[in-house]
Amino acid sequence: MPAAIDLTKNENQADFFNAVMSKVGSPDSTPKKVFAYGGAIRGGKTYVCMFILACLCRMFPNSRWHVIRSDFPALRGTSIPSMQKLLGQNGAWRWTMSPATVTYLPNNSKIFFMGESLTHDPNLHDFLGMETNGIMLEQAEELSEKLFNIAISRAGSWYIDPMPPGLILTTFNPAQTWIKTRIFEPYRLGTLPDNIHFQLALPKDNPFVTKDQWEGWAMMDDRYKRQFIDGDWTDFDGLDNRWAYAFSREKHLGLPEPDPTLELILSFDFNRNPMACSVIQFDGHETRVLKVYKIPNMGASGLCERILVEYPNFIYMVTGDYTGDTATTLFEEQVTNYTVIQNKLGITDRQIRITPNPLLRKNRTLVNSVLQNLPVVIHKEDAKALIYDLENVKSHSDGALVKTDRDDPAQQADALDTFRYYCNIWLHDFIHIPTS
Repeated sequence: MPAAIDLTKNENQADFFNAVMSKVGSPDSTPKKVFAYGGAIRGGKTYVCMFILACLCRMFPNSRWHVIRSDFPALRGTSIPSMQKLLGQNGAWRWTMSPATVTYLPNNSKIFFMGESLTHDPNLHDFLGMETNGIMLEQAEELSEKLFNIAISRAGSWYIDPMPPGLILTTFNPAQTWIKTRIFEPYRLGTLPDNIHFQLALPKDNPFVTKDQWEGWAMMDDRYKRQFIDGDWTDFDGLDNRWAYAFSREKHLGLPEPDPTLELILSFDFNRNPMACSVIQFDGHETRVLKVYKIPNMGASGLCERILVEYPNFIYMVTGDYTGDTATTLFEEQVTNYTVIQNKLGITDRQIRITPNPLLRKNRTLVNSVLQNLPVVIHKEDAKALIYDLENVKSHSDGALVKTDRDDPAQQADALDTFRYYCNIWLHDFIHIPTS
């Protein structure tokens, strides 16, 4: 038995649960096949859909259900923990992780967790022969429309007795993708097809959202709050899809001076030519970008020599692109860019701080929240490369940087990358970025 869920606390959850169960109890009473629950973060979408899947497992022996997200790390980070929390320590459920599956032991029903993994399987061959009774597409704005169509075709393909109706459950947040054109806009206009049920989900309707969460969201940039907290489907990037939309010359430019009492943070981006480095100081409150180096035909060694001349006698801290910690073919010996920097600057391992690069969508929210809500001063003469990137680098609809043409200065984004890496290390805990 799954853990209890109090549907009296959130009317939207109750309405969604009842809509699905009405279809299950009387399949011929409604043409509904797709049950969509979305609109903003923390509306209770994932939890109620997981609860429905657990109930369906108990109702239909030997049934098979699938939960799909963009990739397995996303499943491991949110979907699987949500189901584990829901099921608790109930001995009737058994988990296996290869493949990720939870089985209801009394009747052998199973829930499988799969990543779409478009980069590894662009034609979605892994899904073409999938046999399932129903599919949950979690965070469907991150999934392809092709997968949505495949899901519709495969739901109900696993034959059992009694046979449940083929179901698609989907959760999503506002996005300028097929989710908007196929579900939200038709819902808004009153033209939603008869086979789709849509339930709006907003955090203001969820009584389990805490005061602390609301206070944290108040620190996010305004566009993120409008989109993901208020459920605003406006195409904010339609007129100006600047990646760093919170940057303002009037607010952020100045003439900061080096402070000899503070550490000097060096944030590197390791494109072969040109390599970039931002020189930054942080006093625990204000970020000061003192200079940005972007010098053609100069590698890590030469760049460090220049820094030692122009900024002597500082305590150096180094961060940058995580991939710079891999061995490079630019040297005869198997060394990394960080090895070169460490030797040139004479610093210890503790003075190098790097982390795997986060999803650009989350990174964009962090950087713009920092620009909007924290004091940031960028040198208007010595950091022109960063200023250019902040004003000119564009964003794809998923928050990724537009940087496919290396010959286009607006698509290089090297200086912007150095600022992103700095934020990831020194300001990563400024906000907690929810995704569902």
